[in-house]
Amino acid sequence: MLDLGDLEHNGVVIIDNISSRAELKRLAKSIGEIRPHPNGENIATLKSSDGRSSLPGTLSNIYGLSAFPFHTDTAFWGIPARYVVMGMFSKSQCTTNYISLSDITRVVSNDFRAKAEKSIYLVETFEGCKYTSPIFCQNGVSGIRFDPNIMKPANVHAERFHSELLEALRSIEPRKIHWDGNKAVVFDNWKNLHGRSAVNNERREIFRIYLES
Repeated sequence: MLDLGDLEHNGVVIIDNISSRAELKRLAKSIGEIRPHPNGENIATLKSSDGRSSLPGTLSNIYGLSAFPFHTDTAFWGIPARYVVMGMFSKSQCTTNYISLSDITRVVSNDFRAKAEKSIYLVETFEGCKYTSPIFCQNGVSGIRFDPNIMKPANVHAERFHSELLEALRSIEPRKIHWDGNKAVVFDNWKNLHGRSAVNNERREIFRIYLES
């Protein structure tokens, strides 16, 4: 069903003919271990809304039906989820957009990583606050975390890194996932930042699973 080599090489894999939560879960288990969200859900059902009833500070709460900025899912975890599996069984005009770390490194300065290594961010969620680095390494694999919604630069290096990364994201044409029904997408969450376009005049429902490698 899924070529793990393609996922490792490309960072994103699209799989057609996924038409149920059970199939989506089987796909996820073929890749890695499901890691529940802090709310205990293995498969989250994300429904478009104006955000008024969403948890304070979440993307849905802040942006509602507007476009979501590029971010890392679970950036507030000690080590973010390695993979994010998304599935949608109906059609939607709202696209999921992503930019890879390799795209970013082609347009930033030579000392971009040096800035990242010296950067300190304050992460603020409804669960509390902590300090973190935007880069990490686990089992020899490095990754980036970035969520402008909850991560605020806490030193001058982070301010410079943050500004340069935002400028890079504005300059790069993102790749787009078009949801045309019965489709799943697997993202390497350490190597891509993703967002979405605005939701217009539709009831959008997407399913999401977090995975450890």
